[in-house]
Amino acid sequence: MGALELHRAVTRYFAYGSNMSAAVMSLACPGSRFLCRARLPGHGLAFTRRSVRTGSGVADIVADPARVVWGVLYELGDEDLAALDRKEGAGWAYERRGMRVHGDDGAAYKAVAYVVISKSPVHVPPSSLYLRGLVEAAGERALPDSYVEELAGVTAADPT
Repeated sequence: MGALELHRAVTRYFAYGSNMSAAVMSLACPGSRFLCRARLPGHGLAFTRRSVRTGSGVADIVADPARVVWGVLYELGDEDLAALDRKEGAGWAYERRGMRVHGDDGAAYKAVAYVVISKSPVHVPPSSLYLRGLVEAAGERALPDSYVEELAGVTAADPT
């Protein structure tokens, strides 16, 4: 009789903000597995929420038929998904929402992404430190140069 393999539930997660970083995800969700670069068509990156920790803007995705949000796709087990829910303030800051993203491998994937629940009607500038982290993560994951430049062009709350 062979060994029984335990079924592990997995969720695909589309990261478009600071969680694109391998270092951030390895700390927050050590069991996560990077799958591929991915894009979410019909949406744009926005800064619609003020962080309670820093007082500056944090990333969100908003519907916009003319834009695309780039990010990365991870595979998460239940423990890592629960950890990510805590990190992202699921239920009070962000809500987990189902999305269809397109991987750079040409496949379409069902994934979850975190979307701000209570959006500010005006742009909330991110800190330069947060913005630098987004740009570095996008570069680390080899997102398209034009998208990295778009991120780098966002005005920070505290320009350096």
